[in-house]
Amino acid sequence: MADDVQRRVRLAKLAELYYLERLTQREIARRFNVSTMQVSRLLRTAEQLGIVEFKIHHPLPVDAQSARELQARFGLQSVMAVRTTRPDQVKEDVAQAAAHHVLSLLEPHRTLAVAWSSTLALMAQALPYWPIEGLTVVQMLGALSSAADHYNPYDAFARIGSQLGAEMYPLHAPTVLRTKHARDALVDDPAVKRVLDRARAADYAICGIGTAGDDSTFFQMDYLSRAELASLVAQGAVGDILGRFIDIEGRPLPWSYSDMLVSLDLDELKRIPQVITVAAGPAKVRPLLGALRGGHLAHLITDAATVRSLLATDASVVPT
Repeated sequence: MADDVQRRVRLAKLAELYYLERLTQREIARRFNVSTMQVSRLLRTAEQLGIVEFKIHHPLPVDAQSARELQARFGLQSVMAVRTTRPDQVKEDVAQAAAHHVLSLLEPHRTLAVAWSSTLALMAQALPYWPIEGLTVVQMLGALSSAADHYNPYDAFARIGSQLGAEMYPLHAPTVLRTKHARDALVDDPAVKRVLDRARAADYAICGIGTAGDDSTFFQMDYLSRAELASLVAQGAVGDILGRFIDIEGRPLPWSYSDMLVSLDLDELKRIPQVITVAAGPAKVRPLLGALRGGHLAHLITDAATVRSLLATDASVVPT
């Protein structure tokens, strides 16, 4: 018993030095005549024994438990499940939270590839001026000829780059061309190719996710006919990422303009180490589930109700 008390006192002292007096693990190792690896293990032991307890007062209203469950189920790097009491302003609340969470993820001297969605546009508007040293921001999806919700995709990209004090590389190209020949010629243009190559080599990407319903951006812009949209849904389409339609398992489904998009494809997106997806609302549950099952994202920022629906839907929809 005495030995156990002595051990716990030693662990408590070590924890005080680290958490309260802010000594480094190297400094503690020298004081206790142990290795830094041993210090790390002793700190974990102090946590496991309840000698050290953490209480986090999150500045944003979140459902931490559901977020942790979703993160563990799909092996994500982070999930933010924003609580909102304003059903008509879910996107606005998530965008506000995303603006702050994204800042916590980005590191200096990295490259962020940016796509577009109406929620991302709201996030860009909410982003505070917070320069990050050596950051590069690059567009990875061409512009829309007429943006939904009256947002210009370039404006969102430019706002994000400006607020982060970044070096910016815009993609001077439309999202969709009318022929594959025109698309191939454009992406071979040195100026366009340089931007897309930078996007492919990015450390982070941030994007939204589209639906496969009447509110699909491509349907609203007349790239998708109602007949083709119905055909895609019959094939299992649940939504799109960067204009690439996916099914509930995240597998790509071809459509008439698949080969005419000026954007990264899903394999290229998946090779970016940290893909951040911002989306909210019940219409995004099945598209997000497809993205999660397909491994197309690492960080998710959404509303708490959507996280709970994702957990329930994943449990009820058998993988195919």
